[in-house]
Amino acid sequence: MPHFRQRTTRAVLLSGLMLAGTTPATAQTVADYQALRNKVDELQRRLDTVQRALTAKEPRETPPVMVVASPPATGTAAQQQQGPSDPLPRPAGAPSVLAQGGPSALPAGYGFRIGETNFRISGFIKGDLIFSRYGDGDTATNPLGRELSLPQSIPVGGRRSAILADASAKQSRIAFQTATPIGEKSLTTLIEADFQVAPAVSGGERALNPYTLGLRRAVAGYGGFAVGQDWSNFQYVAALPETADFVGVTDGTVLVRQMLLRYSHPVGDGWTISTSIENPETVSAMAGAPALADNDDDSVPDLTGQLLWAAKGASLSLTGLFRSMRVDPANGRPAVTAQGYGVSLAGIAPLSTGKGDDIRFMMTGGRGLGRYVGANVAADAIYDTANDRLVPVPLLAGFAGVRHFWIGTLRSTWMGSFQRIWNPATASPLSTRQVWDTAVNLFVSPLPRLDLGVELRVSHRELVNGASGMLERLHFTVKQGF
Repeated sequence: MPHFRQRTTRAVLLSGLMLAGTTPATAQTVADYQALRNKVDELQRRLDTVQRALTAKEPRETPPVMVVASPPATGTAAQQQQGPSDPLPRPAGAPSVLAQGGPSALPAGYGFRIGETNFRISGFIKGDLIFSRYGDGDTATNPLGRELSLPQSIPVGGRRSAILADASAKQSRIAFQTATPIGEKSLTTLIEADFQVAPAVSGGERALNPYTLGLRRAVAGYGGFAVGQDWSNFQYVAALPETADFVGVTDGTVLVRQMLLRYSHPVGDGWTISTSIENPETVSAMAGAPALADNDDDSVPDLTGQLLWAAKGASLSLTGLFRSMRVDPANGRPAVTAQGYGVSLAGIAPLSTGKGDDIRFMMTGGRGLGRYVGANVAADAIYDTANDRLVPVPLLAGFAGVRHFWIGTLRSTWMGSFQRIWNPATASPLSTRQVWDTAVNLFVSPLPRLDLGVELRVSHRELVNGASGMLERLHFTVKQGF
């Protein structure tokens, strides 16, 4: 740029002298022309001197508004325990983007900053190849149970199916986080979405394989408060084991994302307490009918509480749920109500192998909490038409997983899960009575944030009338985090 300015200035000076009548055309001798060049050079030196003086007095340029950001101070124990290192602050109580099937690691730092707001875009591309064989019947075209472990979708009472192959990238995920300092705290947001919201459209696999982007989470927080759609405060997401599947232990875990208002508060020594009010929805079945129905008749939010301890890679969570269920039968009778409740104990226990091995577990029980557990295997309640009452359904569910590192990043997880349902006498004989699931996998990460895995799974479903079905599955997966 300085050379360009010098050439431009010199050209202007020569033009001015030419206009003044002193041009090479009038200077007939070499001496006259050289004198002209000397005058121009002298003027250029003087202009350069003036330019340097002005530059020395100018203030330094301000840095650009968009810069690479570096990690802030670590968060509370409650935030640290909810997944592997996640450097950008999250809304209070919100699980890490690494939890529930996220990538095994995130890049250093957290992205970029615009003004005072720090941003991070993360997620992963995930490809799955799944081979399934059902022992007692075939499934409908493109059911959700062909894409993820969903024991309640296992057919019963039929013939052994052929080996069925499915492949997709619809479990790929993207998350967008921000953190803006306001006073001594940060205003934080998190938006997360994936394509695993519904089965593929009819005929979708013929050519283009289109899938619908669906909202997973959208939550904002300040201080100890968080509001938006997030994992239920009744669920301890960090306890979920590593799996090739979308969840892995579906039938044995609390599994709900919904609108909530949550408050979390650390009380010292690794302890955190939190409470929330959450979106109510009663899922019921009519007496004698197996189909589940959403009612949308509730008027009182569900209430939850959690007591959490986390330290040195270990954690223990005790959660409670209370809800008031309501169903309007729309048959001229008044609405019926019933209360539901549940308790869940979950945690992570590191093993003393020095390799990162651990045990993860959850046990949940109660009445009227069917939609909170196992992707709604059981109804919350049965509507007894003869006695005009709502009967809550008791259940017990749980899972355990053991992870072991063989060498380097080569690792395996064994997991087992179950759910037992005590349906009332008015329930349909085609209602599910119990499900169980077991799986073992092998993962390796040859490159940063690249996970390659294979998983073998066996699932079982049994109805009230004693009919049962089995699923055998071989699952290959590749996942690249970003």
